[in-house]
Amino acid sequence: MPVRTFRVRLLAVSATAAVLAALLLTGCKDGMGVRDEGPSGTAPTQSSR
Repeated sequence: MPVRTFRVRLLAVSATAAVLAALLLTGCKDGMGVRDEGPSGTAPTQSSR
């Protein structure tokens, strides 16, 4: 296998892995993202009113 072909294939596999990782890490149950689920903090919030 020529070096150029190997590099192109390696780049394609790396890009595909990055896209899949991004999709898996940002996915939510219903696809609404943070608009539906809100921030992921465990600290209680204080409301003054």
